Amino acid sequence: MRYPQYQSDLHHIHQSEVYGANVFKMAGRLTLSRKKKEKWALLYDLEIQTLERFLLYIEKTGQQDRYPLIWALKGYFEGIVLGLLPWPVAMRLLAKETQSFTSIWQRLKTNSKDSEKEFFNYVYAHEKAIEAFAKRELMQGKDSIGPVRSLLGLSN
Repeated sequence: MRYPQYQSDLHHIHQSEVYGANVFKMAGRLTLSRKKKEKWALLYDLEIQTLERFLLYIEKTGQQDRYPLIWALKGYFEGIVLGLLPWPVAMRLLAKETQSFTSIWQRLKTNSKDSEKEFFNYVYAHEKAIEAFAKRELMQGKDSIGPVRSLLGLSN
């Protein structure tokens, strides 16, 4: 799979997972509610799982990608802010942020070879699970963390 934005799109996965892991880690540290800390922790676990899968994909396909240091730092700082914001505001921001990556993940899915489909389908599902979590939290829906738990292989 090679198309004009491929390398950039692939690097966006790396950026997104490093950034997201740091956001969720810091937000979890600053959140006072035990239940919300647990939710941030599950989101962090999902980012780490996806980052590990990304790095394995890069290795298996013989590619390289540079560590996104700026995105790592940005994630720490934005995680501090997210952890201090009122929950509904944090969830609105989280839902909006996930939408910015969906078109990139969709492009990777669409252009992938059969041997890569499983990985890129997972990356897309991961983003949609985070978006679903944020939207369900805003609606105060039940089992908002269910899609995340499912991707982590945890029972509900």
